[in-house]
Amino acid sequence: MKKKLIISLIAVILVLGVAFAIGALVKENKDTLQDMIIRIESAIKEVLGDDVKKQTETVVAGTLKYADKEGNEINYHILKTTYYEADPSEITGLNVDALGVLINPDSANRCKEMKIKNWDAALYEFDEHSYLCWTDTPEISYVLEYSPEAVPDEEIVKMAESAETLERNK
Repeated sequence: MKKKLIISLIAVILVLGVAFAIGALVKENKDTLQDMIIRIESAIKEVLGDDVKKQTETVVAGTLKYADKEGNEINYHILKTTYYEADPSEITGLNVDALGVLINPDSANRCKEMKIKNWDAALYEFDEHSYLCWTDTPEISYVLEYSPEAVPDEEIVKMAESAETLERNK
């Protein structure tokens, strides 16, 4: 009985020790996204020189999640692109480069090009998810991510068509 109790205590102490060690490592290695970007930019300049300039930066500015009673989700992603050396006027339709933050459009099983209101759009179909994407300005793109088995494409298109553009400070 004492032997089982001692073995149990040793096991608990070992588990707690490993948990604390992992927690300390995670805390030690935790970087902010900005720190990582600075390190990457520094490495690029070190390897390629100062002639290389940042062109654009696209981030997911926000994601709205919707779910029905069965747990089927629709993710509404808003992508924000900042232009540094690149010219935003070169983007005249769907900003496919910005979509690379979420998906690889070239690896889609199918792509249906369309219009959402007056915006160029595309429906990218993959094995389990589909992505309805559109761009209203070179700086802002939208992506509706969903499972076509749970929500018909027509409903997603209606949802996109009801979208309003973001108000911008002029």
